[in-house]
Amino acid sequence: MLTHLEQAGIFNAVDGVVVGNFQTDPDEYEKIKKVLQDFFASASFPVVENFHIGHCQPNYGVPLGAIAKLTTSQPRLVIDSGVTKT
Repeated sequence: MLTHLEQAGIFNAVDGVVVGNFQTDPDEYEKIKKVLQDFFASASFPVVENFHIGHCQPNYGVPLGAIAKLTTSQPRLVIDSGVTKT
């Protein structure tokens, strides 16, 4: 899926990427984390992982098109406004 998004040019239009929480055993999680680190190694934007979004419990909604602030020092995503038309 990451390769498809890259080939479609999606990552050319983002200011950051938030990756969900992978609910799996610790060894599998480390493998997934390594894949993400390798894939995004040359990214010009911040990438944070282990957020409670996606296919996990709890699963917090993140509105598409919303203006948000991503902090990486202590990973945090703050939705500044509701969905906007783009």
